[in-house]
Amino acid sequence: MVDPSDTGRFTKDALYEGRLTLHQPRRGYRFSVDAPLLTWFAYGPKPAASAVDLGAGCGVIGLGLLASGGARTVTAIEVQPELAALCARNAAANGLEGSCRVVEANLFEDHPDLRPGSYDLIVSNPPFSKAGTGRLPENPQRKLACCEVTGDLEGWIGAAARLASRSRGRLAVVFPARRLDDLMSSFGAAGLAATRLRMVHPKPGAGADLVLAEARIGSPGRLSVEPPLVLRDEGDKDTEETAAILSGRFSLPLRALPDKRRG
Repeated sequence: MVDPSDTGRFTKDALYEGRLTLHQPRRGYRFSVDAPLLTWFAYGPKPAASAVDLGAGCGVIGLGLLASGGARTVTAIEVQPELAALCARNAAANGLEGSCRVVEANLFEDHPDLRPGSYDLIVSNPPFSKAGTGRLPENPQRKLACCEVTGDLEGWIGAAARLASRSRGRLAVVFPARRLDDLMSSFGAAGLAATRLRMVHPKPGAGADLVLAEARIGSPGRLSVEPPLVLRDEGDKDTEETAAILSGRFSLPLRALPDKRRG
């Protein structure tokens, strides 16, 4: 039973200067800066008519897309019951339940509520840890969310490709930079071609630790490698670009929302 008022099990956290608030597990899988970075990267000049969030967790990316006007509707796919329930509650708490449909499902299996080839935008923060490498987290929720337990990266990207519209579908992901070769290989295996890449560096002079990548069906030879995104400056403060992302200044609809931390 998910009861967000149980502060021993859940926290209520704010994004975009309070314009989006989300309950998430206190000790289970919790979102990080990866989520707003991907929301910003996936945000386009026109809202996607239909988007899918693969491995939605508590809903942070999908609800961010809705709140910012990056998508008109979002289908949030989450295999873990507690996280799926939290996603639905967070959608309602932010007034987005009418445009967010939560589907509790394994994305590696067919599901009647998912329409292959029908979605304009697919967003995902796939499990970062490769199967068989490193120590698995003891927390079972974090283990499922962060490690390739139910399926590997190639299967994850393949599931995304199946859902993408053949004519206009695009996939946007955030992934460890150290596994960029695995990501590119998985794109190719799924019939996708990378169209945008942006490396994310924690501070000036440091190597990239994340990559933001967009891919589409086909589109060979159209890759745009964008300038690097540096998160913190020499004084360990958010850079101007990072501040714009985390505050929601990149989106007029998001900026128009009230601060939900008040009242």
